[in-house]
Amino acid sequence: MKKRMIRGLGVVVLAVTLLTLAACGSSGPSQADYDSLQERVAGLEKRLTDKEQELDELKATLTATNQSGGNSNTTTVPDDNGPAGKGDSVLITFEQYKEIEIGMTYKEVTEIIGGDGKAISEADDMVVYSYFGSGDTGANAILSFHKGKLMNKAQSGLN
Repeated sequence: MKKRMIRGLGVVVLAVTLLTLAACGSSGPSQADYDSLQERVAGLEKRLTDKEQELDELKATLTATNQSGGNSNTTTVPDDNGPAGKGDSVLITFEQYKEIEIGMTYKEVTEIIGGDGKAISEADDMVVYSYFGSGDTGANAILSFHKGKLMNKAQSGLN
């Protein structure tokens, strides 16, 4: 339907151009003018097709998200911030903390530590986790993930 509208618009533009040239006493557009307009219409049709495909992909993503209860990333993938809202009650050591590097994926970090932390803050593409630590009372580590990558880390009292 939209493609027909674009084509119809192209024909209208061409007709208006012809009428304008005729009113000015011109003999009409040249073949080059006509070809140029046809190329422009073809380009617009291509852009419309591309946008329709993007829209279909977005609709499919939205449908998948709605069917999975609002979370389209139910498994650990490279841009996964982990399972917010739960934790494995693992203890992080200072040695493990030192192994963790900024830029690591959530999966890489949990492989070092041995489990999930407790999500203490969540935003669009960001989750902040707290891990209880081995050491003095209150020993802990805080790890912040943005789009599945470790962005910040802090610790207190780890052994």
